[in-house]
Amino acid sequence: MDIGETSNNDTILYLHSISPAGRLLPSASRWNSIEMDFNLFPQSRNNLGYNSLPSRFSKSVDFKLTVTNKKNFKRFIYASLAVVSLIVVLCLLLHFLPNKQRHHGATKDLTLALKQALVFFDAQKSGVLPKDNTVKFRGDSGLDDGNKSLVGGFYDSGNNIKFSFPTAYTITLLSWSVIEYHPKYEEIGELDHIKSIIKWGSDYLLKLFIRPNESSPGSATLFSQVH
Repeated sequence: MDIGETSNNDTILYLHSISPAGRLLPSASRWNSIEMDFNLFPQSRNNLGYNSLPSRFSKSVDFKLTVTNKKNFKRFIYASLAVVSLIVVLCLLLHFLPNKQRHHGATKDLTLALKQALVFFDAQKSGVLPKDNTVKFRGDSGLDDGNKSLVGGFYDSGNNIKFSFPTAYTITLLSWSVIEYHPKYEEIGELDHIKSIIKWGSDYLLKLFIRPNESSPGSATLFSQVH
């Protein structure tokens, strides 16, 4: 049913009603209100009478969509909802759950990292280097330190200075790591390597402390750094 109303300003307001619902819908023009009848519900005789009247201001499209089997229609609706829900759940799982392949690809080889860390100590060794030293380009150095009494130890990260307290702290931590993770070092084949590094630093630390002797009773000497 279409109703045309004329105001004082000669403005026409078009109203269009859908037959089964019986509601009035405002329309700005005579062609933008489209009646869509899916024939999903049975129509009464009164509605059939209204639909039979021609409309001057509305353009109606009848798709003639009917549901022949309500059970199959309900099954289709439930199946569609289930598929959509499953897709949403899978998307959420892929987004929030960690990706194992990406995680393994991003992580580093901890065994390789540990071996490279131990090579750092081999590169910082001072004194007469052992023949099995892993850093082949390094040679003997600091052979006159302390008039040959303080030969050995480690340089401080590339500097030609040997600091006593950082060396003691480092050797202590390496020793505790062997105590805590002795089987792990043995499993990766680095137990003898790290023990040799600890012994190299410990032998140097023993040289830094000079006990009092008969010539100077009551006094001791502790070297804090050598450069």
